[in-house]
Amino acid sequence: MEAYFNVDENKRHLSINISGCKSVLQSKSNDESLANFAWWEPWHGKFGFSYPWEKYLKIGEQLRELASIILPLHACITSPLQASTTLQQPIKETCKNVGLSLGLTMRELGESILKMRRGQEKVIKIPELHSFKVELTVLSTSELQATENVEALAIANILFLLMEMVDKVKVLAKEVEELGEIAGFESK
Repeated sequence: MEAYFNVDENKRHLSINISGCKSVLQSKSNDESLANFAWWEPWHGKFGFSYPWEKYLKIGEQLRELASIILPLHACITSPLQASTTLQQPIKETCKNVGLSLGLTMRELGESILKMRRGQEKVIKIPELHSFKVELTVLSTSELQATENVEALAIANILFLLMEMVDKVKVLAKEVEELGEIAGFESK
């Protein structure tokens, strides 16, 4: 969001790195082969032969879906056709807040899986993300009714993709929470 609302066009292109999203999109076969090999591991730990690999595969699928939303968002942000700053101004604060909440939630979900600990309720901002989605919906209808041009379409694309990201992160958080329950992640 910082890059999108950055006025300097040269900095906008330099500050966005999507290589991680591309590698996530190409990870499906690797994830599946690792899970397949894991089925052959000898009995160990409290799970024995029933470690929840299928849950990890579901989480990987959710991450790929999220990455498939981030790539078009990147295209919208780096597109030469941009809305004017006067059209961007009403959505700027909300979009930045959504981006920050999404980033914090994703970081916490990643640490939860990595450290095998349940996420902190105050860091995983699912209720806050839901309220931001409602706010984005209101913004999209009110702002776009005022203008009927290509700039409005650019704003609509950004708002729609952000709403889709919020939905995917909510589903991902639920999957990680279920993994924590099944795998017995310790509480923080």
